[in-house]
Amino acid sequence: MYDDIVKNYLPKYIKISEDIKKDIESGALKYGEKIYSEKDIMTRYNVSSTTARKSLDVLKRDNLIESIQGKGSFILQTKILRSLKKVISFSENIKKQSLEPSSKLIEKEIISDFTEYHKKLNLSEGEKLLKIKRVKYGNNIPLLIDTRYINIKYCPGIEKLDLNDSLYEIYESYKIKIVHSRQILQLSFLDENNAKLLNCKKFDPVIRIEGTLYSEDFSSIEYEEDLWNGAVFSFYVEASL
Repeated sequence: MYDDIVKNYLPKYIKISEDIKKDIESGALKYGEKIYSEKDIMTRYNVSSTTARKSLDVLKRDNLIESIQGKGSFILQTKILRSLKKVISFSENIKKQSLEPSSKLIEKEIISDFTEYHKKLNLSEGEKLLKIKRVKYGNNIPLLIDTRYINIKYCPGIEKLDLNDSLYEIYESYKIKIVHSRQILQLSFLDENNAKLLNCKKFDPVIRIEGTLYSEDFSSIEYEEDLWNGAVFSFYVEASL
C-alpha cells in the first residue's frame, strides 16, 4: 500500500521509464531491438514531448538503452555471466540468460602439417587436426568468435557433420564428455576483420580465452581460441581460503 502511495506521487516520466523497464525485464523488449521513439511514447502515454524525452533520458542514464543518431534508441544487453569454475557450453550458458543460441560456420580446414596446435594436444607428426571457426549468436546478435582445433582421432568423420550445432552435443555422440579444461584469459583488441564479424569497431576490447579441453580420462580433445565480446560478457570465479 505504501509503495502504491509513493508511485502516485512520482513524476510522469519516472512512471513511464519504470513501465518500459518492466517490458525489458520481462523480455517483451529484447537486446538489440529498437525501443519506442519519443513520438511513440507521446502517443502511447498521452504526454508531452518533454516528458517523453525525459523518460528516455532515465533509461539512458541507467544504461538500458543507447541512442544512435538518425536511427533511434535500442535496448542494451545486460552483462551475460559465465563461470570460470564449471565447464559449460556456450549454448547452455546463453539459454540460461533467456537468449536463443545459434552459430555460423565461417571456416573449416583439415590440418595435416605439424603445427603448434599438434604440440598443445600432444599429437605426433602425421596426425591430423580439424580447424573450425564460427561466429556464435544470442538472439541473432554476434557475441563470440569461436576457433577450435579438434583432435579428430577421437571423433573420426566429425568434419562431415553439421558443425553449426553444439560441439559438446556432437562429442557426446562419440561418447566423449568434456569435463576438464586448462584456460588462460586475457584482454585483447579486435582487428578489422574480427570487428566486422562481431559488429564492433576495430580495437574494441574482447576477452580472449585459449586453452585445452579434456575428456573424463584427460584425453586432449580440442584446443580453443575464443574472442568474447567484452561489452557483453562478465566472467566470475568463486574462491575460498
